[in-house]
Amino acid sequence: MRIKVKNKTLLMKCLNKILSKNINNKFNGISIDSRQLKQDDIFIATKGERCHSNEFINQELLDKASLIISDRIPEIDSNKIHIVSDSKIFIKNLAIGFRRFLNAKFIGITGTNGKTSTKELLVKFLETQYNVSYSRGNYNSTISLPLSILEFDTESDYCVLEIGASKSGEIRDLCNISNLDYGLITNISESHLSGYNSFKDLINTKMDLYRHLVERDGRYFLNKDDRNIKIDKNSNIEMVSFAYDSSYSNNLDYYAHMLDIDKGIITINSALFKVPYKTEVFARNFLASYSIADSIGIDRKNIQKVLDNFTLPEGRGDIFEIGGVKIINDTYNANLDSMIKGISQLSAMKKNNIKIAIIIADMLDLSDSSIEIHKKLGTYINSLDFIDGVYAVGYFMEHTIAAINNKIFKKKYYETKNSFTNDFKDRVGDYDIIYLKGSRGMSLDTVIKDIFNNVI
Repeated sequence: MRIKVKNKTLLMKCLNKILSKNINNKFNGISIDSRQLKQDDIFIATKGERCHSNEFINQELLDKASLIISDRIPEIDSNKIHIVSDSKIFIKNLAIGFRRFLNAKFIGITGTNGKTSTKELLVKFLETQYNVSYSRGNYNSTISLPLSILEFDTESDYCVLEIGASKSGEIRDLCNISNLDYGLITNISESHLSGYNSFKDLINTKMDLYRHLVERDGRYFLNKDDRNIKIDKNSNIEMVSFAYDSSYSNNLDYYAHMLDIDKGIITINSALFKVPYKTEVFARNFLASYSIADSIGIDRKNIQKVLDNFTLPEGRGDIFEIGGVKIINDTYNANLDSMIKGISQLSAMKKNNIKIAIIIADMLDLSDSSIEIHKKLGTYINSLDFIDGVYAVGYFMEHTIAAINNKIFKKKYYETKNSFTNDFKDRVGDYDIIYLKGSRGMSLDTVIKDIFNNVI
């Protein structure tokens, strides 16, 4: 990861304070990846999953870098190199120091599904009227989030952060670095459980964002559709609520009518919007981002203009067509909740002789619940009447296929992507719509090129 620093004077001030030195080296950005280092960047060597980037400090890197920060002493010696006790804590403390000088309102978004899409929508809405800084892509970890803050413009009115967690306590730590003013939990479901003691532990970790805002007297945006998001009713925090569940319609700040979502129309309170994606998943993300944007005062005409030109990031439900076949690429990530919601959206596309196939791959990081959750997915798929074929790839997907005995549609299990690709090439022409969904680690997106670009 590499960031380009906009306010170099302020960052150097913070750097000197932490190092207790007077450094005046010129620099352009900060990199933690030696491969991405550019001339006169600050290089921070950190411990990764496979190795410590201190191993890549050589004369070539030394000549290119403005400064080098490391928690290990490299073999090469230079006055450019500064040793700290822990490089990751150094990055965290540098971001905390930099954050104190930013007068912008900070908005944090976390949740199991929809974080990035909700963030991207909100940023586009805010940019129509304000100067906005935001974390790029899915830079939401304990390293990438603080580095993102160091990239922010000191002239920004709003700063928007996507906040992720791979284990208990990380949301709390990231909120303390960010010092949030507003916050939103999109939803909470069983996903990436390997870093947690239980699903309850995961819920508790996500809810740390809410507790942080209570302590900060901030503003919290409550998704009342999600039963796992439970707040303290006696809290005095400023609350903005939203939902599409009709049972809440009399007790909400924002209530969405989605009866015409198949026509690309969603109504929130009395405002009607034409949306670019006719799915409940997109509608939910839009409702969440709209609740923040509208409460801040973004003009609804500007919101519609953004929607008219908005495209989803690749792999998050983007739709394209090749040779008359509509392909829905939803391969960025997956858990049981997002699988069910993603597949369910296909029911609105089932018309006349339209043939629909779903290609699904393992949901990863579910710890001891993996087999049970994959069986639950199979039970759900077994109840469907709007798909014509289900093709499953991966170790755990064998349990999904085993739970399906529906004779309406074809089903087939493949242990590897290669075996699936070789077999499915002859079946592509049988379908009009093909939906792909799986965890990021399964890299299911690669079959799109292997099959569709070469065959259709």
